[in-house]
Amino acid sequence: MASPTMKTTDLSIADVIDLGVLQRIQDTFAQAMGVAAVTVDRGGKPITKTSNFCRLCLLIRSTEVGLKRCQRCDAEGGRRALAMNRPYAYNCAGGLMDAAAPIMIDGHFVGSILCGQAIPDDAQENYIESVVRHNAPLGLPVDAIEDAAREITPLSRERFTAAVEMLSITANYVIEMGVARLAQTELLNQAQEQAALKVALQEAQLRAFKAQINPHFLFNSLTLLGYTALEEAAPRTERIAYDLSDLLRYSLRNISTQVELGEEFAMIRQYLEIQKVSFGDRLTFTVDLAPELVHFEVPCMIIQPLVENAVLHGAEPISRPVHIAVRALSVEDRLVLEIADDGVGMPIEIAERINTGFYSGEGDSLGLQNVLYRLGVEYGAEFVAKAETAPDRGTCLRLSLPLEAAGAAATPSAEILFPGPVCNLIGNQLDFSAAGLNTLPSVAARFPSHLLDGSGSEHRIDNPVEDIVLEPLDTIPA
Repeated sequence: MASPTMKTTDLSIADVIDLGVLQRIQDTFAQAMGVAAVTVDRGGKPITKTSNFCRLCLLIRSTEVGLKRCQRCDAEGGRRALAMNRPYAYNCAGGLMDAAAPIMIDGHFVGSILCGQAIPDDAQENYIESVVRHNAPLGLPVDAIEDAAREITPLSRERFTAAVEMLSITANYVIEMGVARLAQTELLNQAQEQAALKVALQEAQLRAFKAQINPHFLFNSLTLLGYTALEEAAPRTERIAYDLSDLLRYSLRNISTQVELGEEFAMIRQYLEIQKVSFGDRLTFTVDLAPELVHFEVPCMIIQPLVENAVLHGAEPISRPVHIAVRALSVEDRLVLEIADDGVGMPIEIAERINTGFYSGEGDSLGLQNVLYRLGVEYGAEFVAKAETAPDRGTCLRLSLPLEAAGAAATPSAEILFPGPVCNLIGNQLDFSAAGLNTLPSVAARFPSHLLDGSGSEHRIDNPVEDIVLEPLDTIPA
């Protein structure tokens, strides 16, 4: 895989990403996956507060030499991940397992998100000896180093694989946030400079809207993953992790494209399955797609925000059971998409604005606004939206599109940093040979491997977790 070309720039992560939102993403990721995390600039200096850091690393960073060494190591991990265009797993300068994923915004390398501070459960003593050997020269008491290392709960290599996989998804999410913010800034500048660029502005705004995936679902689902992991050993946690990874990968991979309704409805089922874990018997759902519409193409992610509204505003505020029905059918040469619930009900004034075509949206209704705007741009006057609602009886939203528009695929307008399914990119970065495994762990085996040596043999994982070689401090980008 060719390395990305890095542009020279003064652009920083803070210029394009809300650091408060980034901190929440990082904190939730670290808590859910049971690892430490931090986001750094190109030189390895933190631009967020550390999340879930172990006492050993805080002890190391309390020394001047140790802090500089850690920052050099973080910068080197990010640079290697950039060169490989994928997350990179390694043994850090302090002797622990770490991983880095590059953050590229509009072709500019602005920093990295890192996770780790882990010790594998199949080699705990070897790693503790290595940690003492690496950090004794810092002048710290050997007993203090060893005691702090033993406080780290050993992590299975499969769990570390899952953490790196989720790190890749998280990095992509951060990238899309940056792209969205740049697109919105570009919109404002262009609007001020030249009103004649109306069509170009609509395309840029569409890109920004489609990249604004509400972080509410990401935060809650990752937190749910962590809580479920504490509650039981494996099956439900594994299912949630896979469904969430598939859903986020789907949304990032298909940004600015059209997809078949069959794909869109499969993603809706996964979304509702995840929500059902949280709601239990309080939520039931049906998802019905007419067979003749399976291959009909629509803009990506136009149904999920409406289903999310049904969950958050229809089901969540009340304690009684709620049923959500999602269906697609053909009526007189038109596609009708219907999202209905028997929950709280929509405010009458919002339903009236939808029915008259003057809905602009505000606050929590941004997802609905985005969907109506995108479909209006795509289909013009041929698109019709209608809403029916009643207090404590629920809401039914119907979207009507012309069926003759089938096959008109949109040209992608946003380039994704990590090509293909995100999680394919880390399979060859983790070495399970030391664990004595004859087959791949389920997380890694779920995705085909892309091998560095090009030999083409399936399901092999190349040698990854290696000691990082630090370069002189003055070679690290400022």
